[in-house]
Amino acid sequence: MKNITIGHTGADWRVAASARYYAERGDGEEYAFGATPTEALANLEKRESVKVPKFYENLSDEIAFLALGAAVFLRENRIADFERFDGYMGFIGRVIQHAPLLASRWQQMDVGQFDGVWLYDVTERFGREWAELLVGGGDTSPEVLLEQIISDELAKWE
Repeated sequence: MKNITIGHTGADWRVAASARYYAERGDGEEYAFGATPTEALANLEKRESVKVPKFYENLSDEIAFLALGAAVFLRENRIADFERFDGYMGFIGRVIQHAPLLASRWQQMDVGQFDGVWLYDVTERFGREWAELLVGGGDTSPEVLLEQIISDELAKWE
């Protein structure tokens, strides 16, 4: 088992204002924050206990373009409060967790059905629009948003 380090967050950390401590597993493999050392450790254990699908190398393109889309949204819409997402990293994590969905949907497309560039036209756009939904709220599911984007992009090539 890897060591856990608990310490004070510095001024250069972009975390919620209430977070004064961090808990880190190993060499930065996982972080969590809290108002007290105990809360930071509890949040770390909670994050690690959640079953998150492993991202394998074959999803690296999807992860990168989802993050690029989220970054475009964040550049155009400055938000200062990531507290409800457990910080900036939690926010980006909520966007890139949909990489398997996009990769799977791409595999379902018929050859020649999509004339655009999937990563640019669909994946990056999904990252941008999903980030917007996360910040603004809404009840659209990731699957519904993805199908709306695909339909819109297919219409551009008709």
